[in-house]
Amino acid sequence: MHTLAPPLKEHPVEIFFSALLVLVCVGVLAFAGLTVKKLFQGQR
Repeated sequence: MHTLAPPLKEHPVEIFFSALLVLVCVGVLAFAGLTVKKLFQGQR
């Protein structure tokens, strides 16, 4: 049976991939934001 709150030591891989996914999302959003800013500054 799966418990609602398993100990962190049981699934270190899931925590690692979750953190990696968050970092990738933040990086992509930051890169997209800088690209949009450069595009708007280049047009104006």
